[in-house]
Amino acid sequence: MSAHHLGVRNNFGLADVVTAMGELWRRRELLWHMTIRHLRGQYKQSILGYAWTVVNPLSQMLILTFVFSHLVRIQTPGVPYALFLLMGLLPWNFFAAAISSATGSVAGAASLVTKVYFPREILPIAAILTKVVDLAVGMAILAGLMAYFGHPPAWTSVWVPLLFLIQLVFTVGLALPLAGLNLYFHDVSFLVGVALTLWFYLTPVLYPVDVVPARYEWLFSANPPALFIEAYRRVVLQGISPGTERLLMGLGISVATFLVGYYLFKKMEPGFADSI
Repeated sequence: MSAHHLGVRNNFGLADVVTAMGELWRRRELLWHMTIRHLRGQYKQSILGYAWTVVNPLSQMLILTFVFSHLVRIQTPGVPYALFLLMGLLPWNFFAAAISSATGSVAGAASLVTKVYFPREILPIAAILTKVVDLAVGMAILAGLMAYFGHPPAWTSVWVPLLFLIQLVFTVGLALPLAGLNLYFHDVSFLVGVALTLWFYLTPVLYPVDVVPARYEWLFSANPPALFIEAYRRVVLQGISPGTERLLMGLGISVATFLVGYYLFKKMEPGFADSI
């Protein structure tokens, strides 16, 4: 399919990304409104409603803890497996849910895209920000479990907000072009589901990275979610700072992903209305 059919804007350059980001900042109130709207509609007509934000991570943790600490017997010395698992599960669930939701956000707002002008990137970003609420609830559950197990957060947990910001930038950068492509090719949403399933098992959520054979370590070194999850565990559970080199690596990957993703999204944006 040609650039013309995709609605690609040929005269849009990387320098224009800064201008587009400025426009997004000026529309931040609209972004906030869209986020609240998305949040209210997330569990609409659901019996349990917002209780799902507690039920989902808790049920996952219970069944996976039983399987991998009693049946498979994965060892996590010094840290209860339930805490080890949940500390990996929460950021992964945020990432996977945010990507899935953002991918369908533009296609799911056809009436807005065709009738009203606004920066279209607001739609996937609002979908992502909605998932922050689920993550916050999950973190509260984690705090309660840490108190129960007598394993309080290490002082290095002060790094968590910065680590999350870096992860958020990466997530937005990856989600933006997927949201645009999904408008042209609806298969993208299905491919994203398959990719996330495979990605989950290649990310050390269920197991420590120490058990990975040396010949496969490159897979995890090149895997941003693995980098983020290991950093969270280091600062919250082990009391170890993320390390300057790893922090800069994660920041570099996230910023590069965001700039490229934002650029691709804005290049595709002119054809959105014609593709609905």
